[in-house]
Amino acid sequence: MRMEIVRMDKNGRIYLPASLRKRFKAESFYVEEREGEIVLIPVRKKLKKYYGMFRGKNLSAGEIDRLIEEETEKLLREEV
Repeated sequence: MRMEIVRMDKNGRIYLPASLRKRFKAESFYVEEREGEIVLIPVRKKLKKYYGMFRGKNLSAGEIDRLIEEETEKLLREEV
């Protein structure tokens, strides 16, 4: 695992080194807290279109599960 020091500005922005930006080729990241650490997870372009897709919709958990299952099957068929 490679570690680099990055700085945060007064507005809370963190600047990622060019080497990381080029390697991950991501414009968006999920931010996750794991055991007291901050982890950035690149949002893959195929998944990015699904981010927030259920926001503001009145769906049951079963309906959301069904939709996720359908979309996952579509993604897997594209990958194979």
